[in-house]
Amino acid sequence: MFILIASYSKNPAEVEPQIKAHGEWVSRYLKEGIFLFAGPKKSGLGGIIAVQSISKEKLLQIMAEDSYVQADVADYQIIDFDCKATQSTLEALKLA
Repeated sequence: MFILIASYSKNPAEVEPQIKAHGEWVSRYLKEGIFLFAGPKKSGLGGIIAVQSISKEKLLQIMAEDSYVQADVADYQIIDFDCKATQSTLEALKLA
């Protein structure tokens, strides 16, 4: 499983034109079940995406499609981890 932490690398005015395409990208992979959840940081300067367990190569291919990456307006921190414990309502994440 991966956690992606996006942080804007440009000012918000430069990010704004990419927001719609970025949202469509997130929605696509949520519908496909590859992204588990996503949302903006409270600061409004980036966001978080949880990704099911896939190969790092596949993850990088998916990330290359993101308008934020293509426009070079955000940097991503990629955290790779194994989900070992959850609340009972989130048991499926241990298998993701």
